[in-house]
Amino acid sequence: MRRTALTTTASAERPYISKSKFLWGSQCKKLLWYAYNAKDQIPEPEAAQQAIFDQGHEVGALAKSLYPAASRSART
Repeated sequence: MRRTALTTTASAERPYISKSKFLWGSQCKKLLWYAYNAKDQIPEPEAAQQAIFDQGHEVGALAKSLYPAASRSART
């Protein structure tokens, strides 16, 4: 299940912010504002940067397939 940023949780009525968005905000407050208020104005990553992101996702998927118990315990 994927959570969208700044949604409220069922157990508590507090907004949820992802770790990535938190880091964005700590590095650049304006980027965090744009992420929630003007997402369409954030440019897409260039092809080289997108390739790096894709490799990171592949590594994550491989790690999950090699160590399925570790990925299950991280979610709880």
